[in-house]
Amino acid sequence: MNLFRIHIRPHGGTDNMAATFQYCLDNRVLGVGWRVEGLANTDDWEDYEQAAAPVYQSIEQPRYICRNVVPGDLVWTRDPKGQYYLARVTMSWRYRTTPEAWEMDIDIANVFHCDFCEVALDEVPGTVVSHFGLRGRSIQRIHDRGTLVYSQFLWNRFADQQVYEVDVADFPDIFAMLDAEETEDLVFLYLQSQGWYVVPNSRKGNTLRFEFMLTHSETGEKALTQVKTGNVRLNVDCYANDSQRIFLFQSNEKYDGQRADNVECISRRELADFLCDRVCLFPESFRTKLNLVGCR
Repeated sequence: MNLFRIHIRPHGGTDNMAATFQYCLDNRVLGVGWRVEGLANTDDWEDYEQAAAPVYQSIEQPRYICRNVVPGDLVWTRDPKGQYYLARVTMSWRYRTTPEAWEMDIDIANVFHCDFCEVALDEVPGTVVSHFGLRGRSIQRIHDRGTLVYSQFLWNRFADQQVYEVDVADFPDIFAMLDAEETEDLVFLYLQSQGWYVVPNSRKGNTLRFEFMLTHSETGEKALTQVKTGNVRLNVDCYANDSQRIFLFQSNEKYDGQRADNVECISRRELADFLCDRVCLFPESFRTKLNLVGCR
């Protein structure tokens, strides 16, 4: 099975996104637009393609849904107010419109049927949140394995039965389960517990070399931080000549280079102990992942 995220933001039809999203909930569907006036509802892709291709320059997004989204897949979405939903696909692609949709000019026609559950914001993984900020097609696959397993766990809890076999064998510790955004948040809160205040405006996606800037609460000393996960290595030598203090964290301790007086590599053990001891400071998603893999 696969995990996706989808924006409900059709470019045609009504600009009332709240009504469009409510239509999806009421009809238990998610999808995209690309309606074809006069085309009857169909489950046959070739029928739809023959009718839609002359009307639109591209029908790649409906085609993507048809080829990739299947029953049993999980899909994250959110409404215009920021409420997140996790959906489980029950029927794959079909072209479906209703008299209500045409009357309200709701441009949702290439759909897959699904069941929904609401998810509290502090249970939404960082990778999911960041995927809603990415440019690109309305629906995209989320490739992070930890986020997939976590989403399966959430759905099992919602369904109150073991719909998915949640396999954590590939996750030897909490750092294997945390996504990149959550790992950065862990470092963020840990450093604040050590007296370092994070400058909020420094946490920008276009900062290539550092994740955020810090100021010590007592001394006023400035510092910078870099965080990497997976197999992305950190070379201490690249930071050794900086005139200010640098905190580095690589979740698998993949460091290169020599020790430097101005560079501190935060240890995995120290961060893991902090998370286990102070999990109350973190979003519920962290507590759930700790329960799945344990404090190790």
